[in-house]
Amino acid sequence: MENEIIKPWVERYKDHRGVVVETVGVDVVNHRVIYMRPTYPHPCMQPRALFSQKFRKVAS
Repeated sequence: MENEIIKPWVERYKDHRGVVVETVGVDVVNHRVIYMRPTYPHPCMQPRALFSQKFRKVAS
């Protein structure tokens, strides 16, 4: 997308299936979280509102 401003943000979260993902950043213009799944080679994106509903932070 042409209007993206991605701020780095590295944290570990767990999805509803128990799979741990690692966030890469937040697109502050389009309000999306960018994250990587361990078995998928490309970045995934989720709207920020849905990300907070579907993922839980993993304790450090």
